[in-house]
Amino acid sequence: MKINWGFGPPKEPKGTDGEGAARDGASVASPRSEQHTWTGGSQLATRIVVGLLWGALIAGPLALALQVLLPESRPVVRQDGYVDRIGEAAAVSEFAERAVVAWLETPSEESDALRAYFGDLGQSRPDIPWTTSGSAVAEIVKDDSGLWSVTVGVDAAEGTSPPDAEPASEPAETPADAPVETPAETPAEGDSDDGDAEPVERITSGRLYFQVPVLYVDGEMIAQALPAPVPAPDEFDQLASAYDHGLAADHPAFARVANFLNAMLVSGDQASLEAYSSPGTSFRVLNPVPYAGVRVETIVAAGGEAPSEEPSDGETAEVQANVTLSGSNGEQLGAQYSLVLQAREGRWEVARLRTSPALAEPVPLPEPVPVTTTPSSGSSSADGHTPPSGTSTSQGTSSQGPSPTPSEEPTREAGSDPPTGTTTESP
Repeated sequence: MKINWGFGPPKEPKGTDGEGAARDGASVASPRSEQHTWTGGSQLATRIVVGLLWGALIAGPLALALQVLLPESRPVVRQDGYVDRIGEAAAVSEFAERAVVAWLETPSEESDALRAYFGDLGQSRPDIPWTTSGSAVAEIVKDDSGLWSVTVGVDAAEGTSPPDAEPASEPAETPADAPVETPAETPAEGDSDDGDAEPVERITSGRLYFQVPVLYVDGEMIAQALPAPVPAPDEFDQLASAYDHGLAADHPAFARVANFLNAMLVSGDQASLEAYSSPGTSFRVLNPVPYAGVRVETIVAAGGEAPSEEPSDGETAEVQANVTLSGSNGEQLGAQYSLVLQAREGRWEVARLRTSPALAEPVPLPEPVPVTTTPSSGSSSADGHTPPSGTSTSQGTSSQGPSPTPSEEPTREAGSDPPTGTTTESP
């Protein structure tokens, strides 16, 4: 049976002349049936269009409802977020390092190349520049003005004249009435010049440090001043270690730690490494193995006493292993590992490799800078009294109230407000 999809009149079957139709027993379609097929296709197209229109009408309010009900999506990196500050600090660090190196290595004849870093800042350039290597950022902070202050360390050597260079011309004679600059090493008036003072030590090469302020605005950077030589960062004494009791070489924990490190650093045997580790750990061997041997020199435990030789299950111990690594060329290198041991079935196993050693004292933190708030006229303290003008309090909040007129000020008595200019401290 032929199916008409409503896009035209039905086709006559092959050989549908009058006789063929009579032979096949097929009836000729009447005008009514042909009209029905045309109108049926039109109705189907109309229904499809109406359905699409209804879908569009429903989708609009639905999308609006989803926009209102769903939580607002926020960008991963905020414009003023911490991640932004990290990227800005990295860019400023790289710029400051390049600026300091260029400032040292650029001779006077190429000083125009420094405009990209320092703009039109006046500068005196040497004819023979310094040579540098190993530059790195030692410190970067953002000061109260909004500028980045960057300290760059660099291995620098003062430039030397080539052997065939002509000697420098004699300086012109100074007129008698012209002021004469006093050299830095000339002793001041009143100082003794008996020669007891030690001479100033000067170097022509070494590790030098320079501080440069950098302005950063929307990805653009420029140095706000020329680099200034500054002292090297202060050295700091190491903190006291918590490891205070050595383990004997025949202690069971000594052998377990030695075998663990040998499997990780030398043999590269993952199965052996796991055999000396606590269950649930995920230690991995070094691959490829860079060392030919490892020797455990000493193992020191924290806590004032050595770990038990027959520990109970779940017992833990903090130890530090001092080892000597040997390369394929026979050269040796010292290293230290801080480990946490845990007992299981009467033996010690490595439970964790610490990222830092155990300390006997806390790491010192910078003390917060005290902020003194001077309340404005009319501010009152927490007890309801109004401090006079000029009084400084350590409290950061205050409530507003009417300021008493001079005629309304009470006579000073015991417990009354202090006079103008005094300072009160909150308990």
